[in-house]
Amino acid sequence: MAIVGHFSSLSELRKLVISEMIAGVIEETIEVGQLLPMLPVVQLNSRSLIYNRENVLPSAAWYDIHQQISFTADRSITQKEVWLKRAIRQDLLDEFVMETYQNPNMYKVEILKSLVKGVARTVEDTLVYGSGSTEASTEFDGLDKLISIADGDSFSSATNLQAHDMGGASNPLTFRVLRELINAVRPRASILLMTRTMRDTLAAVAMEKGIVLSGAAPIATITHTPDQFGKMIDFFDGIPIVISDYLLQENDNTGGKDSGNDSGMSSIYAIRFGAIADGGLSLVVGGQTGGTAFFKVKELGPQSDFDADAIRLSAYVTLALGSTRALGRIHSIQEAGTIIG
Repeated sequence: MAIVGHFSSLSELRKLVISEMIAGVIEETIEVGQLLPMLPVVQLNSRSLIYNRENVLPSAAWYDIHQQISFTADRSITQKEVWLKRAIRQDLLDEFVMETYQNPNMYKVEILKSLVKGVARTVEDTLVYGSGSTEASTEFDGLDKLISIADGDSFSSATNLQAHDMGGASNPLTFRVLRELINAVRPRASILLMTRTMRDTLAAVAMEKGIVLSGAAPIATITHTPDQFGKMIDFFDGIPIVISDYLLQENDNTGGKDSGNDSGMSSIYAIRFGAIADGGLSLVVGGQTGGTAFFKVKELGPQSDFDADAIRLSAYVTLALGSTRALGRIHSIQEAGTIIG
């Protein structure tokens, strides 16, 4: 037994002292690649938003002198509609705890901070993997569903102008296909969105083999530049590479989250942000969603049968893709494979 002096045991000594606690809860879930801060926002005062895309454009013909000129009716458009969806979470606030548990943490404040982070993560996940293209669906379509993919996609009108099938779990990325992804988004992508593993694979090629590749394949141009805060940002052909912790390993040729997150395959997206009328990708919000706080916070007051109040967080959001040419995708990539030219 340890000799502590005067007291018969260490446990007796501990009765006279108290430990200190640092206020707050230290983050363990630390993620990057959030799309919410990057997306332009459109405020909607309705349930849905309708916009029209070009489909068939009118064309002209050449005529000789005195040749009869015919009338032509060939113009058509594609109408799109997106509906606001609701992400909601509400929790009880125990009155006894609120009035007595206040040192060093404010019970209500800590719950609110946790709710904001949790609901934001739900929205971010839906921005990538959401599925719901009708008014009746509870979610909206995320990036994964905004581009339909299939076996054999090749950035062509015969298959899919906006997608390329890399070939599956044994087929790594090539710089040529990555360059074709850049060309697929018109007029130019704002970012390239990829997994951390995929970025690390690209960075390894740039750092370890960049000189050789630069001489052999000039289409493969990777650079590193600090942002305004001194953080190094990777670029491909001048387009920022953004790591997303919300992008997961996916299923071959169908996309979506792989159930075990161990397929070894992922996607790279090229995204052009912008106003819907200009053909870009935008976040559509309604009600009190948006602004600095983004979420609407509502105090629900005393709850019957509980010695408690309640609080609710909600967001009314959806994604709107103006033009299909604002989004491109390489899918079914072996993300840790050796990249070639």
